[in-house]
Amino acid sequence: MPKCLMRLNKFRHFVQTDAFFETSVPGVYAVGDVATFPMKIYNDERRVEHVDHSRKSAEQAVKAIKGKEAGSAVEEYDYLPYFYSRSFDLSWQFYGDNVGDAILFGDADPSSAKPKFGSYWVKDGKCVGAFLEGGSPDENTAITKLARAQPPATSPDELKAAGLQFASKI
Repeated sequence: MPKCLMRLNKFRHFVQTDAFFETSVPGVYAVGDVATFPMKIYNDERRVEHVDHSRKSAEQAVKAIKGKEAGSAVEEYDYLPYFYSRSFDLSWQFYGDNVGDAILFGDADPSSAKPKFGSYWVKDGKCVGAFLEGGSPDENTAITKLARAQPPATSPDELKAAGLQFASKI
């Protein structure tokens, strides 16, 4: 692989790309967890190791290639980090960034009939991430909107008391 494609950081080698997943070598693209790309929502560069990003970055690269062939513009990749897990009757989703202060909410008691709990991440007065275990599709949509909107965060006690209602207002 040409040296111009590789960049070393404190963790490992990765391939530097633009918002269309094209490398510094014209016509050469890299997608998935090997690519570092401009993360528009956070105004920095990131690498994401998750199947959701792998699929969406490949889709973005194909759009960019086809757009170049057709001479049409393609919007820059605007990815919201997303992680999830589904095991047996447990299911959680996380959207956004897990930096700053974590504010826990909900009922995490395993003896509850239907435990539902989560966390918001607050950095610089904004809610930048949300995690929810046991959420309904509508509740998961609410935390997605919250993570993208990054609303001003109230006090930790108010966030904890509001729980999912905070995300539902976005």
